[in-house]
Amino acid sequence: MDTVLEDIRNSIGIIPARLESSRLPRKLLLELAGKPVIQWTLEGASTSKFLQRIIVATDSDEIFDFCFKIGFEAIRTPSNFESGTERVFWAYHNLGEKFDFIVNIQGDEPFINGNDIDNLLLMTFRKKANISTLVAPITSERELFDPSTVKVVRRLDGFALYFSRSTIPFIRDVEPKDWLARHNYFKHIGIYCFRSNAIERINSFDKSNLEGLEKLEQLRWLDNGEEILCVETKQTLISIDTAEDLNLAEHYLKNKLSI
Repeated sequence: MDTVLEDIRNSIGIIPARLESSRLPRKLLLELAGKPVIQWTLEGASTSKFLQRIIVATDSDEIFDFCFKIGFEAIRTPSNFESGTERVFWAYHNLGEKFDFIVNIQGDEPFINGNDIDNLLLMTFRKKANISTLVAPITSERELFDPSTVKVVRRLDGFALYFSRSTIPFIRDVEPKDWLARHNYFKHIGIYCFRSNAIERINSFDKSNLEGLEKLEQLRWLDNGEEILCVETKQTLISIDTAEDLNLAEHYLKNKLSI
């Protein structure tokens, strides 16, 4: 077991952080319960027992300066990336250090935590997966039918069949209001784990048609025959994509902190 842990510990967490967002401008620096969203993400990721290093990859001077102000590393990147993983790969390549596992942690996941990161790394190692990601149960109709909540359907062995902004699977002959009672739906959480050879490989893929249609980078990898292991978490994780998401996160924290 010690050998396993040593292998997993040769890992780095990289947070791609773009300041501008079409749905919620400057969302990573917006305050959530008194501190910026990205600070929540950094502090949660820093509780990992396995990540040797955590670094923010950003093209924003504001985010770069803020990270150092609160004691975290950052690296400046170009702006012309089409996906977060492309930014992560650029940062990893330019660091000039070798890691066995690279964890791509989206900056708009304020409730991500070390336990989930470590479990994702452990399952990636045990299942001999090249790429893995977190998924969580969908428990509300709001999420089920919201295009900003990415849904995933998995194979019996836990690897992804497909990701979509649409509600999948579609349940025939059942009213949509009853779908949650008939099937366990899952949403995608914005964190990936890559083996170093896998992130090198997927960076060479051209943008695929499905990726362009859904605006989901992981479809490029599936289109090219890659397998993505889906690791379930039962933690409450709220991605901040809209003002409504930010309000929901505030409400969750107030209720949680008042218990």
